[in-house]
Amino acid sequence: MPHPPPVPPAVPRTVFMELTSHCNMHCAFCPSDLLRRGKRHQDDARVRGFLDQLHALGLRPPILLNVLGEPLLHRRILEYLDLLEREGHLVTLITNLTMLEDEIVRRELLRHANLTLALSVQTATPESFVLRGYPNMSFQRFFGLVDAVTEEKFRRGSGTRLEIHIASNYVVGHDPTIRSDRPLCLWPNFADEKSERRWIEKTLDRLDKFARALRKSYPDAWAAEEKRAAALYKDHLGTRIAASRAALPPEFFRLKDEVFWGYMFLPNVFLVFKSFELWTRDEAFLRSVLPAGTFFYIEENPGPWACPMTESFGILSGGEYVLCCLDYEAEMGLGNMDDVAVASVLGSEKRARIRADAMGEAICRRCKGNLFVFDTAALPGPGQAVDKFGRGFWEHEPELHGRGGRWTKGESWAYAYVRIPARSVHLNFFSPFDDSAEFRLDVESYRAESRTFERAVSFSFPGRKGRSSEYTADFAFEPGGFYRLALHSPTFVPDDDLHNGDIRRLGLAVHGIELRV
Repeated sequence: MPHPPPVPPAVPRTVFMELTSHCNMHCAFCPSDLLRRGKRHQDDARVRGFLDQLHALGLRPPILLNVLGEPLLHRRILEYLDLLEREGHLVTLITNLTMLEDEIVRRELLRHANLTLALSVQTATPESFVLRGYPNMSFQRFFGLVDAVTEEKFRRGSGTRLEIHIASNYVVGHDPTIRSDRPLCLWPNFADEKSERRWIEKTLDRLDKFARALRKSYPDAWAAEEKRAAALYKDHLGTRIAASRAALPPEFFRLKDEVFWGYMFLPNVFLVFKSFELWTRDEAFLRSVLPAGTFFYIEENPGPWACPMTESFGILSGGEYVLCCLDYEAEMGLGNMDDVAVASVLGSEKRARIRADAMGEAICRRCKGNLFVFDTAALPGPGQAVDKFGRGFWEHEPELHGRGGRWTKGESWAYAYVRIPARSVHLNFFSPFDDSAEFRLDVESYRAESRTFERAVSFSFPGRKGRSSEYTADFAFEPGGFYRLALHSPTFVPDDDLHNGDIRRLGLAVHGIELRV
């Protein structure tokens, strides 16, 4: 009797297979044009070899045919979709729609009931469509393809799942890991919140009308797909999926994927709101998108962190292995399929180590770190507030000891891009420690060439137990210089004495830090 194939440890939840890194659009919100590993189409032998190796391990995972690039540009895409369906894979393909003008492409895609075809519309207005960098098609023609594909699905009685992706830039402005001197409305899809809500209401009205028309025109296809969708999504209807406008949760267009999957306004057709998130912390990309006159710094997260994204697995168009779609430059260095077998990577110590604690990888530390964006224009006043608090600070509490502020964790970092000829740094803090306790402030200057901080000077200072105090340290800050202010203190746990359930480890309560002329 033949032995069953060995199943590697930690079977991946999803597998990425980047068919091409080429794209015919030049979207402002995508790093594709800055790709350092080069543009190429996936080799046919590699595609088939990759799938063969997965199947030899007894794996038939869902396949996502994207990382970067437009997969419909690959000349064998339709052949691969047939192959993946025969082999029993669920498939997701995200497309920028441009290739869907071809009726043959639409027809062939809609033959596949195992396929989720995600229409990456994103830019919902003629004004925002310029962000796509694609002058070869008008916005009206582009947006019209959504209706054309949807209508064709029902005309052909297709079981393909359709998703229509629309972007909102709400999340960038509300991401707690991004602290900026200026509002980061980098890619405005709508002029303002009011116009966004107005667009949503008009779109929902239009979709309702469109749905009624399709139901009337294709009653049999509608009924069949409605029955199939009810079975497919029975565990999620009414929670992660709304099948009627009345069932849409409040602010549904701001909910993340893990909370709400979308509005199923037609059987197996979803309106999904995404967001123009700053999804990569690559320095070249950040330099290209952040406002002129700003300076940025990424404070890496040291971890530990078991990131769920590392439960994925895939290959890029050059054969490089990746565990996450954000590793589009293959920084993790897991090897190349041309040299290393799939089973070797899936069962490797390195993969196990990354899954256990992704913060051993620089790309993951950046991803989960803090991004600080500083205005660099000179300030007229005699003082400059230091308001970029990073590692070692707890969240701001408005009523902290009657004045507001943040607790430190004993060793804490704040950052300043100096915009005045400052000659001192002023601390306003509350001490819960005995008067004999000694605290320390280190002023550290940034060295861009090594991307490290070097201690310039260190100060020891006292506090008064149970009282707010002030301390001023003299130091000549260089205008245009970037500095880290490191605070050090003892710590305590409130629950140890108060039994109040607060098990945080706390140091000083910092009301404010200011540079002064």
